Amino acid sequence: MDDLDRRIIIILAEDGRTPYREIAEHTGVATTTVHQRVRRLTEQGVITGTRIVIDWEAVGLPVTALVSVEAPGDRPLAEVAQSIAGLPYVQDCYAVTGEFDLLLTVRARSSDHLGELLEDIRGFAPGRSRTLVVLATYFEGRTPDLPNRPDLPS
Repeated sequence: MDDLDRRIIIILAEDGRTPYREIAEHTGVATTTVHQRVRRLTEQGVITGTRIVIDWEAVGLPVTALVSVEAPGDRPLAEVAQSIAGLPYVQDCYAVTGEFDLLLTVRARSSDHLGELLEDIRGFAPGRSRTLVVLATYFEGRTPDLPNRPDLPS
């Protein structure tokens, strides 16, 4: 992966619908070059899809909570995570280090709805938990600087 690949990725991370023509203008290369690079990055698994950015309040889910849970000791984490994946308002699930096993991002309609969701989560992970309700989001979904990856062909 070279500097051009990184620049293309950063542009697409900002807006996955950016036309290749526009990316070509920003990077100073031909549109066909951008198309070939994106196809190669996709084939290599560097780009795995595109996403939209949702205004959660506008879609009726203004409450965001970060929920740390302790998984039952008799079940593998992946199995607990798979069970939690069936809950429609759980957006993310990470295996983490520290005093808890999993960290979840939960979107809810209200604090009452969040309480119901926490009960659902406890059904799969009945151990200790900690919930942090987000008061304000200053930024999310940023793309950090991309390191040089000599193991990926240019």
